[in-house]
Amino acid sequence: MIKKLVWVAIAVVLGFESKGISAEPLVKQAQRIPIVSQEEIVAFGDATYLFDHREYNTLTLSGGFKNLPLGFNAWGFVDIHSDQNNESNRFDFTRYFLEYRLRRTLDPEWVFGVKGLGLEVEYNDSNGANNNLLRFGVNYKHDIPLIAGQKSWLQWRYFPIQTDQYTRSQAGIVYRFGLTERLYISGFADFNIDENGKNRWVTEPQLNYEIIDNVNFVLEGRINEYEGTNGKLSATGVALGLKVLF
Repeated sequence: MIKKLVWVAIAVVLGFESKGISAEPLVKQAQRIPIVSQEEIVAFGDATYLFDHREYNTLTLSGGFKNLPLGFNAWGFVDIHSDQNNESNRFDFTRYFLEYRLRRTLDPEWVFGVKGLGLEVEYNDSNGANNNLLRFGVNYKHDIPLIAGQKSWLQWRYFPIQTDQYTRSQAGIVYRFGLTERLYISGFADFNIDENGKNRWVTEPQLNYEIIDNVNFVLEGRINEYEGTNGKLSATGVALGLKVLF
């Protein structure tokens, strides 16, 4: 697998003689990569507070930057939870999970005219020892027509290389489906291919309704099959709360 990725990287950097991509444009392509972004760097983020029916709460902080130097974009989040099945202490946060992503969309000329294809590095961590890992892979994002011209898109992600010794790879999607001007569905679904053959899903579809500008009511479904391996925890749940965008 690593050998194949090396060949892909060489092809992306050097270009192919076929399909009008010659070795000569290499310098020109390199010159087009902005050291300093020609567009203004844009920062964005949101904060979400949810009440889970399994008697715990979650605070999620997420955000990122667009138009970084060299054409990069960054995004990440941290989930801060209280313990499951502990109603009296549901406001006491005791555990966390975080994820940060750095991605670079490839110039379509490098990949036979395909728009929206990119490379991505992801960092994960959670409370406890030796729970951090790095992932290296590709992503492909494209718009989709859905209902009444509302903003909708899909992003496909695949990470064939990971530093976690127990997980071989991960495939997933991130999505947004616009339903009306104020109502949309967003979320993700990750499929983890584990070394011992016990593949597991983690997915969180989210129904958002914009109450007022930049304030959403959120209803979220939750499936985490890693939590399901613990006999004291439930793998599925439903949560509701508010999201504030800034």
